[in-house]
Amino acid sequence: MKREVVYLMVLAEIESEHKNISDTVHELETESVLSMSDTPNVKVLITELLLTRVRNPKTKRHGSQY
Repeated sequence: MKREVVYLMVLAEIESEHKNISDTVHELETESVLSMSDTPNVKVLITELLLTRVRNPKTKRHGSQY
């Protein structure tokens, strides 16, 4: 069986009671759980939440819903 590293990008829309984004991000990075299941041909060995960016919902994005 061949071992690979695959990066998946996930969009998660959240609501938070924190006053600032850094506290929200810290809680997500330390306490969130990402779950993936094995498939018939793929065995999931490790999953890890990787935060790459935070999108500001007030920013206008032309041609997008966000």
